[in-house]
Amino acid sequence: MEVASDGTVPKPLTGTDEAVLDSKGRLLLSKKKRDRLGDSFAIGIGAIGCLVAYPREIWQRMLAEIDRFPTINSGRQSYTRLMLGQAEDELECDAQGRVVIPQKLRQASKLEQDVVLVGCGDRLEIWAKEEWRKFNEFPDYGKDRLKAIERAHEQMLAWEKPR
Repeated sequence: MEVASDGTVPKPLTGTDEAVLDSKGRLLLSKKKRDRLGDSFAIGIGAIGCLVAYPREIWQRMLAEIDRFPTINSGRQSYTRLMLGQAEDELECDAQGRVVIPQKLRQASKLEQDVVLVGCGDRLEIWAKEEWRKFNEFPDYGKDRLKAIERAHEQMLAWEKPR
């Protein structure tokens, strides 16, 4: 893990937990995961189709990387559509430790009721339980989206004149 802007090394998001999404789209996060995500975080569609929650610092770092390149860069355009187009930032947990997962994100990631949370160091993956099973069972799960994102990212980075 990288050093945060305040000089500390954030504790990584770790472990795999099962959770339940309630009828209002709220997901209860453990205190440990809430503490490590921070007070405000972003959730978007990850490279292989699950949701990904990013602590504010990581999210801002991703945005800063993108912003280094001009908007005319077609790789940047594709990458931002794929990574930011269905993301929501400035999300917070309520007093009970629940975060509302926006409907469009629930639909895009096939979240219904049973959820699996996977700590991945600097981010938290949020999986529909059945999709998590498929990911673990089928080696090519999600590879098409992943390849599209990798291609767009490489094209963005290949731009010769970063700002």
